[in-house]
Amino acid sequence: MKLKETFSQEDIRMILPSKIALVVDILSKRTGEDPVKIMTDFYRSKTYLMLQDESTKYWWFGPAELCELYEQEVSQRVVS
Repeated sequence: MKLKETFSQEDIRMILPSKIALVVDILSKRTGEDPVKIMTDFYRSKTYLMLQDESTKYWWFGPAELCELYEQEVSQRVVS
């Protein structure tokens, strides 16, 4: 099976729900927070904005990496 050389925005929209579900699950287990709250906060984050933009290639990152990026973003917000 040959991998596509480029992905469209539509391709990205199709893979995001499963990635986000995994990110929310990991963050919920790490923090004990309500998954719905985490998902809401994630959808409002810069990390999510970058993830949905094909040109950033964030969609290529695994859930653990996306969690790290999101946690860095949140910690920077708290410090600022």
